[in-house]
Amino acid sequence: MHTIFLTGGIASGKSAVSQVFQERGIPVIDADVIARKVVKPGTSAHARLRAEFGPAFFDAHGNLLRKKLADVVFEDVEKRRRLNAITHPAVRWEIAKQYLQALFQGANLCLLDIPLLFESDVWKWWPLSTVCLVHCSPGQQIERLMAREGCTREQAGARINAQMPIEEQKRHAELLIDNSGRREELVEKAITIIDRYERSLVPFYVRGVFFLLLLTPVWYFLNLKILCLLNFVIFLL
Repeated sequence: MHTIFLTGGIASGKSAVSQVFQERGIPVIDADVIARKVVKPGTSAHARLRAEFGPAFFDAHGNLLRKKLADVVFEDVEKRRRLNAITHPAVRWEIAKQYLQALFQGANLCLLDIPLLFESDVWKWWPLSTVCLVHCSPGQQIERLMAREGCTREQAGARINAQMPIEEQKRHAELLIDNSGRREELVEKAITIIDRYERSLVPFYVRGVFFLLLLTPVWYFLNLKILCLLNFVIFLL
């Protein structure tokens, strides 16, 4: 199964690209959705966050006030490090489970939507994968973030500056999607990528080799049994 890592700066348009993949029936593993799931009340990450940051960042029902916490950690490197140390292991475990589910269901292509991809090294060793970066102009990024989050220009700038510079991200990516234009253009670019990788036979070859490797010990064991049986028959004769 070929994996496309989808990443990009905040408010760059990753969700729109992810939606195109979903509409085409491609399994999508969304790190943001998973991040919300692993901090729900009753999870170990939720308990650790409450102990670390205090009850001020939770509502009356115990739900994490994500925006309030984000406003704090995006301006404080140490607090952001402590937040990541709690949530990232839980997120990685859930990503692995969803990936294996897609693999064993026979998917040929899978999209992993991970906003802070380059802050980890998972993309470097993940087998049969490609990094796709969605980007837009800095001005568009700030305007979109302000409209989406209802934050000030200064808050939007602080959140953007807390991430790796987009030019540095571009150096690590193999595919670039410029989302500075119309949505129709973005959809067309995403479909082109899907068509390219869905037609690839490489995942089938890899899956075939994988199952052959699994069957090799079984075949060896059966041959050994047959050989022992033949030796026994010859002995009787």
